[in-house]
Amino acid sequence: MFENLTTRPDPLVYFIAVLPISLIAVGGGYLYATRSRRMHGDKAGWAFGLGQAAIFALIALILGFSFAFAAGRYEARRGLVVTEADAIRTTFLRAAFLPAGESAPFRRELIDYTRVRLETYDEVEDPKAEKLAIDKGKSIQGELWTSATTAVLRDPRSTLFADLARSVVETINASEDQAAALSNHVPRAIIFIIILCTIVGAFLFGLTFGYAKEPHALLAAIFCLLFAAVVFTIIDLDHPQGGFIAVDVAPLHTLLDDMTGSPAAKLMRSYVR
Repeated sequence: MFENLTTRPDPLVYFIAVLPISLIAVGGGYLYATRSRRMHGDKAGWAFGLGQAAIFALIALILGFSFAFAAGRYEARRGLVVTEADAIRTTFLRAAFLPAGESAPFRRELIDYTRVRLETYDEVEDPKAEKLAIDKGKSIQGELWTSATTAVLRDPRSTLFADLARSVVETINASEDQAAALSNHVPRAIIFIIILCTIVGAFLFGLTFGYAKEPHALLAAIFCLLFAAVVFTIIDLDHPQGGFIAVDVAPLHTLLDDMTGSPAAKLMRSYVR
């Protein structure tokens, strides 16, 4: 269970867990402050406020870095989708270099491969289905590479066939880069630290209410809600295909439409003839 939450977490689970935990931490801080000895003198209050401000600043720094880290990876994955679509499109266009009897089957394999890649993105939440889609994609990659290398070996001096083989390599590399990006997440230790920061911040918030003898339930709830929302967003951004913030795979859908009969596909075919 813990392994699944850290490798393929549901951000909603984290939100549901962090919110009540932070509320309990606020209550714990308030009770501790009201039952402990009250601070006497301005120096004690000043020292407490300075320490509290320093801890909150550190918490904000950690959350900010974590958010930027997750957002940067999200943007990188989105860029890789465009790169992959461009690589497949180039391979589709260069399939015209093949003889007439080989070009059409090659393009059909490429269309099937694009569908499999979309299926791979859709099945990220199901490890078994995802693995099946990845294996199927690798199988088609092998077929595409065999077709390209056969053409190159038949005419080693042809730069056109060499360009086609190069496009196939770029297509394969794009899928590998995306697979690596999708499996590369914020380390578990950082997730633990983020949750710890949430609990510590909520406890300090409760201490402030306790020492002031002025409980404010609504403000505490808003504070905890915002903390939980930040944790939720960081987890969701870091796992863009398994949560609510998904990487847009529209470039691959557009490419598939272009290759399977849309007006754009006719333009592509007329271009390569």
